[in-house]
Amino acid sequence: MKTYTQEEFKKMEALKREFVETEEGELFTKNTVKRRLRAGEEKATQLFNDLTKQEDGE
Repeated sequence: MKTYTQEEFKKMEALKREFVETEEGELFTKNTVKRRLRAGEEKATQLFNDLTKQEDGE
């Protein structure tokens, strides 16, 4: 079960894209997600993992 909303996913997807475009992709971490969304550890971990899985799948 997903612990985050589609809106949160889209926000973090856009943020990750910005990090990559500015060649700072390695700085986008689970803690970045946690801080930006003010989310808990579980939510941030799941969202970060789904974002990185999406990248691997492309």
